[in-house]
Amino acid sequence: MASNEIGPPEGVSAEDWEAYLKHNQDWEAVLQQRFENELKATPPLPPWEKFPEYESGNVFWRMGTGEEYLTDYFTVYLKYASKDDIQAYKLKYPVPKTWESWYNEK
Repeated sequence: MASNEIGPPEGVSAEDWEAYLKHNQDWEAVLQQRFENELKATPPLPPWEKFPEYESGNVFWRMGTGEEYLTDYFTVYLKYASKDDIQAYKLKYPVPKTWESWYNEK
């Protein structure tokens, strides 16, 4: 997340910058709450099982439903789950070769 310490980018007012930072902070809180209320108890299916018809490099994952699933569920789970829970998740859902980088990045 961007930091107050670096200040706004050139051409962005301090007011807009603060609004941007506040929005990011609020959205992060929503994602943390989603993890606690939903994903912690019921982890999402990995994307290769949820949408098996789409390869990892497909544009589906960069816009619309696919992108939302990745950013709002799958990566949220990987971000907030404990190391033990992630290890169990990886054992339960072995990753196809084309998706390996997703687990390696998290």
